[in-house]
Amino acid sequence: MQKIIFLSLVTFVLFSCNESVKTDGTTSKNADAKTLYEKNLASLKSSISAFENEKMDDWTTAIADSAIWNSPAYGSSPAGKTEWKQALTAYVTDWDSLKLNNPTFLPGIDSATHEFDGSVRYYGQWDGTHKSGVKTSVNFYATYDFNKDGKVVNASEFFDVGGLMNAIKEKK
Repeated sequence: MQKIIFLSLVTFVLFSCNESVKTDGTTSKNADAKTLYEKNLASLKSSISAFENEKMDDWTTAIADSAIWNSPAYGSSPAGKTEWKQALTAYVTDWDSLKLNNPTFLPGIDSATHEFDGSVRYYGQWDGTHKSGVKTSVNFYATYDFNKDGKVVNASEFFDVGGLMNAIKEKK
């Protein structure tokens, strides 16, 4: 009887240690989402660097021709890549030493599933010196969606454009 109990116990322990791992694809899905996020983050960082270095043609390589840009300006309507480039070109024309400081890059999530979706968002401060000599610093938040080629297809940017314009306005 002791042998039966002992063999049963050993068999139970052996089967317990050999648990089968069931996967629902979550680990693989998370790894894929992380890889996609990192690819898109590299693309976004490249476009930020191009902007900081006033290389607007390099900036355009990270933006899809069909991109939709949601400007932070009050009352603005969604615009395209051309209008976005024009707005950014105005900043590099009117400011020196534009630099993103203290950026915090985060993965975006699908609003329906709450799972990572490859989009990128970030917080930070854009600092620079206006051609009038006024040093500026604005808090910035943005979120970017990408296509399969790692190019931005949708951008929503948020900062106090009115406050920035008031800061550089000639004092009377």
